Amino acid sequence: MKLRIILFALISFPFLWSCDKKEIPVFASDDAGIYFQRLTNAVYGSTTEYYGDSTDFSFAGTNAYYTSHVLYAPVLTMGKVVDYDRPFKVVVDMEETTAVEGKDFEIELDSLVIKAGTSKAEVPVRIIRTETLLEKTLKIVLRLQENEHFKCYLETYKNTNLYTAKGEQISGVRYVFTFNEMYTQPNFWKNYAEKDYFGEWTAKKYQVVNQVCGLTPIDWQYANYYGYKMQSARLPFFARTVRIYLQEQADAGNPVTDSDGKYMQLAPNYEVDYSDYQ
Repeated sequence: MKLRIILFALISFPFLWSCDKKEIPVFASDDAGIYFQRLTNAVYGSTTEYYGDSTDFSFAGTNAYYTSHVLYAPVLTMGKVVDYDRPFKVVVDMEETTAVEGKDFEIELDSLVIKAGTSKAEVPVRIIRTETLLEKTLKIVLRLQENEHFKCYLETYKNTNLYTAKGEQISGVRYVFTFNEMYTQPNFWKNYAEKDYFGEWTAKKYQVVNQVCGLTPIDWQYANYYGYKMQSARLPFFARTVRIYLQEQADAGNPVTDSDGKYMQLAPNYEVDYSDYQ
């Protein structure tokens, strides 16, 4: 028996309701649809939800020893739940994607399935922490494609299930990841650490200092507050620690370069000897 998708949408997806009349294709009762949807907000004390079609991530708030991170694109289905696994198809939109697979991210697209008895899944993408992220934001764009199990009925839909809200249109077939590791110079570095300890601030030097000393952006933000690692009295220790690390790297034949390509250097009292490379 043929059912109109509009009837299904009104029952299960009130956020699709619109005052505009629109021709909607018919589908058989055994047909199933698939679409991207990330829950971004649920209003407390109500059934109202808001949705998104993208994820933004920054490594700036993570410890330096994390070299990668896994992000997920949530996928939901329309139609019956069945008692067998159903593969679905996702591709990377290479025209819109600025990240390079194998260098900036890793993804496995050959084993994606909606498990038996379920109506949702996730597409995992492992993003890799590279120096490129210190300078610019990269983007990965995924697209759902139809196969023998699922149709892409929802090209776009409203970003909330609250039918009285106007809402924004989001994509049901396109999901975007953006990621970077952008930093801004902490005031504490400028006022206390630059002249006598670490020298001129750069994003890469900031990353190295945090990695070697076990610091986070929060430690810089609340410097000299009780309970945070960055304290004025510890600056000489931190500067010595970073100098020892940089010198060891240089002596081992792996000198660390800064954002400008020159060998990384600290303030005069903590200079690293790069004479072997001159």
